[in-house]
Amino acid sequence: MNPAGGIALIVAGSLLALGVAFVLRRRLPGRAVFGVAAAASLAIATGALLLQAHVSAAEWTLTLVAMSLLGPAHIRIVMGPFGRPRRLGPPAG
Repeated sequence: MNPAGGIALIVAGSLLALGVAFVLRRRLPGRAVFGVAAAASLAIATGALLLQAHVSAAEWTLTLVAMSLLGPAHIRIVMGPFGRPRRLGPPAG
């Protein structure tokens, strides 16, 4: 249990996730956005686990794997697609 480290990770991960959702989501390639969002989610999850006492290895594993997928999915569902917008070409015909 490490309250100061846990709180710091939650705050840092949250700020990074907000930056991804509102600024970087449409400026970087989709895979890069997914990776940064996953890193932000992992920081939040790690911080939450550091605030708890007696966390098992199974809880660490399940939490980190789940958050690395659910965090980016949440941003994608709520805010829209990742990656730069595609430019439409001239109409065919």
